[in-house]
Amino acid sequence: MATEVILPMLGETMNEGTIVAWSKSEGDAVRPGDVLFSVESDKATLEVEATTAGYLRRILAPAGSTVAVLSVVAYITATLDEVVSAPPAQVAPAPRSAGSAPSKTSETGLPARTAASPAPLPSGRLVASPRARRAARQRNIDLSRVVGSGPAGRIVERDLDGAGSAPRLTPVAGRMAGDLRIDVAGVLGTGPGGRVTRRDLETAARAAPPSTVAAAPLTRMQRIMADRMAASFTSAPHFYLHAEVNARRLSAMRQELLPILEASHGLRITISDLLILICARALTRHPQAMAQYTPDGLRPAPAVNIGLAADTPNGLVVPVIHGADRLSLAELVKTRTELVERARAGKSLPQDFDGGVFTLSNLGASRVDSFDAILNPPQATILAVGRIAERPFAEGGQLGLVPTMKLSLSVDHRVLDGAAGARFLDEIVGLVESPAQALV
Repeated sequence: MATEVILPMLGETMNEGTIVAWSKSEGDAVRPGDVLFSVESDKATLEVEATTAGYLRRILAPAGSTVAVLSVVAYITATLDEVVSAPPAQVAPAPRSAGSAPSKTSETGLPARTAASPAPLPSGRLVASPRARRAARQRNIDLSRVVGSGPAGRIVERDLDGAGSAPRLTPVAGRMAGDLRIDVAGVLGTGPGGRVTRRDLETAARAAPPSTVAAAPLTRMQRIMADRMAASFTSAPHFYLHAEVNARRLSAMRQELLPILEASHGLRITISDLLILICARALTRHPQAMAQYTPDGLRPAPAVNIGLAADTPNGLVVPVIHGADRLSLAELVKTRTELVERARAGKSLPQDFDGGVFTLSNLGASRVDSFDAILNPPQATILAVGRIAERPFAEGGQLGLVPTMKLSLSVDHRVLDGAAGARFLDEIVGLVESPAQALV
């Protein structure tokens, strides 16, 4: 009996997904744990594995298809001989080139012979019939400006009708016209006999409006992110709080812990890891910063689940470290490393992105000094962090060059007012300046 392959629900907010690619083809043997296909959800591109052994017998949703969650996208059978009858509505039609007809079969079951289509012409080659060439010479028509309607794009005599008014070009101008993509029909020629010259084309190119470039289509994740960010920015009343903080002790702590964690756990600690630890401690003391606005009131956070904005080949994602306040530093670094590595490899798990109540976005590695972040809905706070750099700063009553870090806290004014937001940011600043307190 055939086993249905279901598009799983890969997240709390996922309603549909787009099949990015199939890792197996129809007829391939599969085992439990084999990756069948990758799917793009509203948060990331994830891989779906087989749960049973057999053969991938029928694919109902080819790559590029967008289907609802829990839909049947394929069948796995125990043998290759088993026949699968899929509902017609679920079977996506096989793509074929424009203008082609469905293939026919003969009584023997073999493909029926059809008339051969003309082979495409080599790219860049101008082909015209002898009569078209002779007529073009008589009428002073430049064949390079004529679109052919004959077999495989060949120029025939009827294509010259209406082309006699096209301007004649000098040889150099003829080559330039294609490179500059200029329509020479409206160019006034100043050369001998009214020919269009190189100078005429250069003048036309300077006067012509810039050419439009076709927009690249958005991926599903890009489209959803754009919609979510636009909705967040327009519906949540943002305000921003800024602080410049002495990061000398934070940097020193990382340098001190780096060889220790590498030797004991094989982990490489980052500034982001220490900031996550600091934010987790601050959030436990300011739980309202984790609350979420609803029309019925403020919903408290179930746990200190901190999201970390991470750059991946598939775009920006925000994996979530669950229960960050209950993790030791080594556990936190290990969890962050695994989450980011899975996200960048496209192997994230559905739970990797669920339940976040606060987000940290650190662009310090990109040499960004400071920035304001848009809230990650439905969260009420996000901390934007710039690079650590030496700047003029008063330390111990003396002005000097000190390694500082610029912080920007974005806040939903429906959840926190300015004073409450300032107290939360002040807690973070104090822990950054004295990071050893976060380890207690």
